Amino acid sequence: MGFVIKLVVERMLASEGIKRVELGRDGFEKRVWEWKEKYGGTITNQIKRLGASCDWTRECFTLDEQLSRAVIEAFIKLHEK
Repeated sequence: MGFVIKLVVERMLASEGIKRVELGRDGFEKRVWEWKEKYGGTITNQIKRLGASCDWTRECFTLDEQLSRAVIEAFIKLHEK
């Protein structure tokens, strides 16, 4: 996941008196997805207002299954080399 999103979610949890490690990987990932559903569109809209001319049909999130799988496969290939 993006480093910035990780920090933002960790700060949000801290404000609730919760540490990331207390949730475990699955619990933390669930909270990241909740955050993304609530605020992800805001980030995209800000980037658009800045004038970014991206192919928005290809937009994806770091934890999207297809992207995660591609990163893992690339890492394995690099490791095997």
